[in-house]
Amino acid sequence: MSRISALFRLQEIDLELDAHRARLQSIEQALGDNPAVNAARLQASSAREKVNSARAQARSFDLDLQAVTEKISDAEKRLYSGLIANPKELRDLEQDLASLRRRGAAVEEQVLEAMIATESAEGQMAVVETKLQQAEAAAFQTHKDLLDERQRLQARAAQLAGEREAVSGAVAAEDQELYVRLRQTKHGRALAKLDESSCSACGEEVSSAHMQEVRRGITLVRCGCCERILYAGNG
Repeated sequence: MSRISALFRLQEIDLELDAHRARLQSIEQALGDNPAVNAARLQASSAREKVNSARAQARSFDLDLQAVTEKISDAEKRLYSGLIANPKELRDLEQDLASLRRRGAAVEEQVLEAMIATESAEGQMAVVETKLQQAEAAAFQTHKDLLDERQRLQARAAQLAGEREAVSGAVAAEDQELYVRLRQTKHGRALAKLDESSCSACGEEVSSAHMQEVRRGITLVRCGCCERILYAGNG
């Protein structure tokens, strides 16, 4: 492997590793958060609170109705027991009974409305929980796909790391130092292809003498403009 070929292969490996690492990072972020599931969970939580509130309201009205019903029953027993002879006391009891019956009718209406509200809330909760289940199922499938992809990328990255170590052994220390420095300042691309008579990265024209050196691949020729190492063909 020639001097320039080793550097070219090193760049190919590093660029692929860069892409894999970026994708692995985005996968980790995706695995840690799922907006669709989070939104569905919030909706489900809100729906459950509404159901619990509606049920509590219905129970409260039902208890009120039971209490009024008991009072009506007691008043009727007293009224029809024949034990009360005083006309005023009878009239008062009849008025109390009429008031209790009106109150009972009103509470019955509240109970009915509360039952309807509870059924509506329960129906909405069922819809939202179905959506949550669907979102969680979709997330599970997505996570499964992401986990499979992560495993493939990690395996490929490990393979590339092994290849990089082998290639690095063929690159002189001074060349590696230059390569690393250029990678840091040139967005990961230390090498640029000689495109006919110019640098493919910046378009700078390359002299005939330098073009010949690039094609021989023995010495490192750098672009006079962007300073990247030039290579010909596939390195």
